[in-house]
Amino acid sequence: MQHLTNSKELFAATKTKPEQEPLPEIQWHRVKSDPTRAWLRLNEATIPLTAPVRQPIDPDTQAAIDLLRSRLLRQMRQNGIRKLALTAPTHGCGTTTLATRLALGLASQIDLKVMLIDLNLRKPELCNQFAITGTTARQTALTGTRREFDSSAVRVGHNLALSLFTQPEPQAAEALGTLRARALIKQLEREFEPDLMIFDLPPALAVDDVVAAADLYDAALLVARADHSTADQIDRAERLISEQKPCVGVVMNACRFGLADDSHR
Repeated sequence: MQHLTNSKELFAATKTKPEQEPLPEIQWHRVKSDPTRAWLRLNEATIPLTAPVRQPIDPDTQAAIDLLRSRLLRQMRQNGIRKLALTAPTHGCGTTTLATRLALGLASQIDLKVMLIDLNLRKPELCNQFAITGTTARQTALTGTRREFDSSAVRVGHNLALSLFTQPEPQAAEALGTLRARALIKQLEREFEPDLMIFDLPPALAVDDVVAAADLYDAALLVARADHSTADQIDRAERLISEQKPCVGVVMNACRFGLADDSHR
């Protein structure tokens, strides 16, 4: 409140027009998005029958993936995890294959909206797993804008979005650690409102990408291979992940134990 000390000031104040309050600045990040329209913006694609991800797998493996899907979904809901990274100690553990099967399994639940994003910038492999031609981008959308993501990502059905690309990015760790990458992921969360985002990352012990990308995901799942990964590699990779974000578990590929009871198949 203005304090007036004499009659002249009082008279002048009565003659002065009150200043108009400036219009409130629009906070665009608070504007409610329309996720349904956002999903419809994406190019719709069909996974070819010849794609590796469409090839049948043995019943034991499929049952193990289904069990992993249900356990992960329950754990993520209980702990508020919406962005899950998949990585391995070293190359050759089957991270990309598991990421694709897991994403398809989650998207089979019609009430879930799932995004699968290739963050293996040095050696993108998701494009080979899905074999979708004609719409796959050459470069990762992670270094671009939301509009570039819309034009490069594809939608399978109504609830599975795939961010695929074919050209390796030599400065992978630098790209993953940028503010632009963090802003893009936050914008995708805000506009598309996915229930789950799955990131396919390179091996944790081979390069520093898992550490560089730590701000992009909430938790990580470590994928090892029984006939390939050593106990020391698994331990070091798990400790490296846990230093950044929670490690929700370790999946061991190429185990030959099977399920004890197959009476419900």
